[in-house]
Amino acid sequence: MLSNKIFEWIGFIIVLVSIYANGSFRADGITTGAGINLSVIGIIVGVILAFTFFFMRKFGNKEARNKSVNY
Repeated sequence: MLSNKIFEWIGFIIVLVSIYANGSFRADGITTGAGINLSVIGIIVGVILAFTFFFMRKFGNKEARNKSVNY
C-alpha cells in the first residue's frame, strides 16, 4: 500500500516536471521538436502512472486487506 502511494507521487512529479518543461520550451519559441514531444509523452505517462496506482490503492482487493487483520 505504501508503494502505491510512492508511485502515485512519482507520477505526479513526472507530470509537474513535464508541464514545466513544456512551458519552458514554448516560452523560448520552440513549438516542434523532440523536447515538446518528450514533454507531452511525460505528461501522459505520469498521468497514467498516478491514476493507475491511485485506483489500485482505492479500489484494490479489499477482501485481502480485511483478512490480514486479526480481531
